[in-house]
Amino acid sequence: MQALSNARVYRYDPAAATYSRHDGMVIDDERIVSLDPHEAGAGIPVRDMGGATIVPAFADCHVHLTDTGYFLDERWLGGARSYDEFARAVARIPQDTFVLAGQYDESVWQDGRAADAAPLERFFGDAYAMLVRVDGHSCIVNRKTFSWLNLSPDTTGIERDEQGEPTGKLFLEANWRAQSAFMAALPERTKREADIRATKLALSRGYLHLHVQFVGLPRERYAQEIAALATLPPAKWYPKICEPEPRLAQQLGLPYIGGDVFLDGSIGSCTAAVTEPFLTTGGAGELKYGDDEVFAYFSSAEALGISAGVHAIGDRAIEQCIAAWERVLGGKPSARGNRHFIEHFEIAKPQHIEACARMGIYLSMQPQFDELWGGAGRMYEARLGAQRMRSMNALGRAQRAGAMLCGGDDSPVCNLSPLEGMQAAVDHHEPAERLTSAQAVTMYTYNAAMLGHAERSTGILAPGYAADFVVLDRDPFEGARFTDCTVLATWADGAALYEPSALAESSK
Repeated sequence: MQALSNARVYRYDPAAATYSRHDGMVIDDERIVSLDPHEAGAGIPVRDMGGATIVPAFADCHVHLTDTGYFLDERWLGGARSYDEFARAVARIPQDTFVLAGQYDESVWQDGRAADAAPLERFFGDAYAMLVRVDGHSCIVNRKTFSWLNLSPDTTGIERDEQGEPTGKLFLEANWRAQSAFMAALPERTKREADIRATKLALSRGYLHLHVQFVGLPRERYAQEIAALATLPPAKWYPKICEPEPRLAQQLGLPYIGGDVFLDGSIGSCTAAVTEPFLTTGGAGELKYGDDEVFAYFSSAEALGISAGVHAIGDRAIEQCIAAWERVLGGKPSARGNRHFIEHFEIAKPQHIEACARMGIYLSMQPQFDELWGGAGRMYEARLGAQRMRSMNALGRAQRAGAMLCGGDDSPVCNLSPLEGMQAAVDHHEPAERLTSAQAVTMYTYNAAMLGHAERSTGILAPGYAADFVVLDRDPFEGARFTDCTVLATWADGAALYEPSALAESSK
């Protein structure tokens, strides 16, 4: 048993949707036994926390773990602000048999040019090489890789020049097939090393609960990938198999299925399914599944007692999703208590938000999307226009409607940082969509625990709950900006998984 004193410990009350502040806590093995450090009793070691703030450990409800760990350092192309900088960044990628890098984003380039395969051909013509756009919904390959992929000529999403030759840019089905094949070809050791780097980074940022998206794997690989999570630095894992097959989740003992089950694409790659066309391409994206296929997926999940999720960004994809849930649920919450969910939910209309609140559909959203691409003169406005831009990522409206908002980063699309995500929710470019600091914290803690079917054991700091918490040097409940806070420690089940030496030494 141990006690933590001289702290600002915040306990959430779900019934009242309010927080109360306490002076510390008492921990016995893995659980919290009291929020009064004076109840520790004689002989129990007391640790002075120096006035630090303690909140529940954060959850990322949508993370691509391997990609996050892989696209670090020289393989990260997100710093480029022009085509020339992009080309120089490509030149710095380490040489290997399989060359993979990502996170380029032409929407922030200052010269108005577009990424192409020329740098790959120049620097990696003899290697298998791929560059993945920041949203993951398009990629670029060199000629050698395109030939190796052996895509059928009628595969959707192969960009061709005026002579009908492939340019190396892949979208839609061609993109997903290419990325799946490329990731499968990477050595197992390379992938596990990337997973370790990403997990350590997550813990240092205050993330403990990680909803890992497994996308495009052969069916027999999912069990192996889930088992591999146990070999990584300790965290709390929520594996999301991104296939519309509820029985597969049932066989693996998971209460949920989906996540990145793609109903559509992305805004940046102009592949999201939208009602009004993109201003930049004139296209309107496309739906990956038919209405009856989505209905069959949802109805099977509901019947099996499995919570089902999909990726839906454009209003046409969201409409397809909502219509299918209306048919399955009869417009009411799941009779079986399932926590069905929608990932991203970017271009939602008022009736979509109302329907999700009414049917208890969870909204797994990424506030950093608005920070990256919202506001005048930025990517959302360029692709969709000012009117649609102002209605997007409607955190405030969803909160006021009573929908269950859950937070995440979609890393490596956004920085793996809950503090940046919460600050983006508070600073939304549309004032009506901003959350309070308390609402932002709840989005990344208790609500996320609900989505993970874990709210009975974690997500709240209270007697009987797991001692899963984050120690911050500042107090966001008292006006500190989240992005000014430093994570001093991340604890799980009463033990520090991340703790810089200065704090650890001060407790001795």
